[in-house]
Amino acid sequence: NTTVAMDRCIDSDDIVYALAAFLSPKDLFYLALTCKSFGASRGRPWCRMEEVARRQVSAAKDDVSFKWRHSDLLTIEGQESWINVYNRLHLLRTSIIFHTLINNDISYVDRNITHIRAKKSRSRGAVVSSDYSYAICQQSMDFQKNSGRHFVQYRVTGQSSTIKLGIMRPIHSRRKRKMKIPEYCEFCNSQEDPAFTGLKHHCLFKDLISNGDDVYGLLIDLGSSHICVYQNYKLVQINYMRFANLEGQFCWAVGMKKDQHRVSVRIESNWQDTCGASGPTPKENW
Repeated sequence: NTTVAMDRCIDSDDIVYALAAFLSPKDLFYLALTCKSFGASRGRPWCRMEEVARRQVSAAKDDVSFKWRHSDLLTIEGQESWINVYNRLHLLRTSIIFHTLINNDISYVDRNITHIRAKKSRSRGAVVSSDYSYAICQQSMDFQKNSGRHFVQYRVTGQSSTIKLGIMRPIHSRRKRKMKIPEYCEFCNSQEDPAFTGLKHHCLFKDLISNGDDVYGLLIDLGSSHICVYQNYKLVQINYMRFANLEGQFCWAVGMKKDQHRVSVRIESNWQDTCGASGPTPKENW
C-alpha cells in the first residue's frame, strides 16, 4: 500500500538524497529538525540532510564550469555543519556577497558574508600600506559588452564615516590570508585571463560621507557608459568618463577607512538587466 511504499522510500538513502537535492539549505535545515527520519539520532549520528549538503558542495567543487569552485567559502570550518557550507554555496550562486577582503582592517559581522565592518587597526607605529581596506563582491559584470544595467544597494550604519564605493577586479579563489593592496595589484597585472584585459583594475568614487545610517545605490549602465551614485534615494554623483579605460570583468566593491571600527556596510539588494530591457525598479524614488 501507499504507506509501506513511502516507508521504503524514506528508508532508502539514495532516494532521500536524490529528492532532497532539490531543496534549499534552509529547507534542509528545517527538515532535519522536524523529521526524525532525516535528522540525527542515537543510532544515526550523521544527519542525512548533512550528507545531502556535503554532496552538493562536493559536486560544486568538481564542476569545472563553476568559477568559484576553489573558493575557501566552500570549506567546512571547525564545528560548523555542511548545511552552513551549502548555504554559502547557495548565496554564491543566487545572490551577491562580499567574497574577497583586501587588507587586514575589515571583517565580516557575525560571519555574515553580506555584512562587513571596519576593524580597529592593530598596527602600532608601523607604516600602513593603505588607509583603506576593501571588500569585493563575487558577481561579475562584463565591460566588453555594450549593453546591460547593474544595480546594487548598501546600507551603511554606525558613526559618521568616509567610504568608497565602486568596482574592482574579481578574485575567484578566495585566500585564507587577506591580501594586501600591492599583492592585489600584482595579482591583477599577472593574470592572462581575458577577464583582466586592460590596464585599469578598479574604479572607486572617493570620499562619500555617511552620517551613520544611510542607504547608497550604484547603477552602472553599459549602454550609455555612465555610473550613478545615489545616497538616501537621491542622485549625488554621475560620471560619463569613468569607462574610458575599463575593459574585462569587474565586481562591486566597498572601501572602508581603518579605525572606523563602529561602521558597518550591509548589502540590501541588487539586480542586473543584461538583455537591454527596462529592468526592475529598486525603489520608486531612486
